Amino acid sequence: MSMLAQSLRTAILAALATGFTVADELPLRNLVETSEMRTDGGSLAVLATEIPVPWWRESIRSPLGLATKTIAITADDAVIESLSQSPDIQVFNVQPQIERTEITRQQAAFDWSNFMESAWIDRSDPVGNTLTTGNGDPRFKDQLLSAAGGVRKTTTSGAALEVAERVGTQRNNSLFLLPNPQSTSRLELTLTQPLMAGRGESYNLRRVVEARLLTDGSQAQSIARIQDYLLRVHQGYWELYRARAIFLQRKNAADRAAELAQSLALRVTLDTTGRQLVRSQTAAAQRRAELMNAASAADLAAIELRRLVGISDSESELIPMQSPSISVESIDQSVSLQTALSKRQEVAVVVQEIRLASVRLGASKNELLPTLDLIAGAYVSGLTPNQTIGNAFANQFSDGRPTYNLGLAWERPVGNRASKSTQFRRQLEMQEALSRYETAVQDVRRDVEIAVMQIHLTYRQLLQRHEALIASQAEEKFLLDRWNTAPNSDGPAILLLEDLINAQSTLSVEENATVTAETEHALAQVRYLKATGTLLQSSRPISGMVFQETPDENAVPMQPSGMIESEFEAPSGPREIDSPLGLEVGDPS
Repeated sequence: MSMLAQSLRTAILAALATGFTVADELPLRNLVETSEMRTDGGSLAVLATEIPVPWWRESIRSPLGLATKTIAITADDAVIESLSQSPDIQVFNVQPQIERTEITRQQAAFDWSNFMESAWIDRSDPVGNTLTTGNGDPRFKDQLLSAAGGVRKTTTSGAALEVAERVGTQRNNSLFLLPNPQSTSRLELTLTQPLMAGRGESYNLRRVVEARLLTDGSQAQSIARIQDYLLRVHQGYWELYRARAIFLQRKNAADRAAELAQSLALRVTLDTTGRQLVRSQTAAAQRRAELMNAASAADLAAIELRRLVGISDSESELIPMQSPSISVESIDQSVSLQTALSKRQEVAVVVQEIRLASVRLGASKNELLPTLDLIAGAYVSGLTPNQTIGNAFANQFSDGRPTYNLGLAWERPVGNRASKSTQFRRQLEMQEALSRYETAVQDVRRDVEIAVMQIHLTYRQLLQRHEALIASQAEEKFLLDRWNTAPNSDGPAILLLEDLINAQSTLSVEENATVTAETEHALAQVRYLKATGTLLQSSRPISGMVFQETPDENAVPMQPSGMIESEFEAPSGPREIDSPLGLEVGDPS
């Protein structure tokens, strides 16, 4: 670079440092008020400043001639369209619905069941005892028809309840069967109620609670994946914006280089040397090659955005209508962290894991108890001669009185090693879940700090890029004016042409860097929303799909949170992990 160009650049930068602006002499004439951020104690304060509107901003919204049809789209449009028609989003939506079916399946364990059974037995056994028949027949011949039907269910308290009607007819050659033939009937009610292990709604509804927690965790994971996908959609949109801007910038640079080469070619008979002409033609060829690459990059960005959004029309040119927002607001890092801890789905997933581990740990405590069951029953029965089952059925309610039975069944494994090992495993799972919660909190803190820092950094870089762009435009304009007014064929003229070509190349690079800084700042704002968990609110229906199960009149009414809090207390926030739930973690033996 010549001393003249170096002196010019130094003067421009010095003028910018003292507050002098050269924007009035440049294409960047429309200024917009924005804000400059300053860090003060964890928050970002706002300072008023002005940033010129780039010349390519309006041109991006016009068709570039890359296709015969056009589709105007904004970043918000891309997000809405992807939520409604992207197949990837549909995949994320289906998984929670699959998990939700497990809730109904577990609730169905407490539904009433109908049963029916029957048997026909025709025996012919040799008689080994005279008391078998009482009449000396060598074989005992017996015909027995039996049938039973009723209902049974398992209650939420753990009881097994059964109501059954049993009927039958019998005929044999024994003198001791009276009457012979005969019909019998019996209406039975049996109840087996656990008194220790397996007792209580908290234990027996644990599978339903687990299914609900797994469903909630799956839904949180789905929303987290959707937010990751929406970040990709934003990246695709701003990459399209950047690629189209660079295409316009490369086209402008190619036009400048071609204009310079053409002017030199027209003056070849006057003062243009062969070296100057060749140098200008080389620069023009380089700019055309860069323009071809920029056009290809714009096409690739449009293809990628179509794929992310789910646009099937591949023959239309996507035109980004939304420009990067340069204005910023004050950001309080502590408030952002609190928002992230309450909104980030990654934290919600870990909280559900803690609640699930708490439910399983509480169930393992119940399983340490011995088995002690209360067995109770009652029945009424009837008996009539001949094969008259109907009369026997009526007789059971008219003759005699009901029969009752009551008892206890106790059992305990020696050493109870299996239950102790299960409880020890659940303690470790709880400790692991609490540790994962602390890890998730630290990850969220890191993400928020990085996101806030990136907003500040990209904004400052954007300001510096605009200043560098203004300086590059001033340098290129100055050298172009000097070349047009005082060219000659001596040594300084050759150096001046070289400086002009280099200045045009530098201007193109600065324009590319400026639009890149603009899109990076826009993406930093999107990443901040994702870091705080507000890119997509979990309470908002996704693609018109509401995560609610179909009401079932036979379903067990319950609320997972209340069920957990009744016996199996689950932590609702950060906890120390030294002794989860006050339990000592050691060898269960």
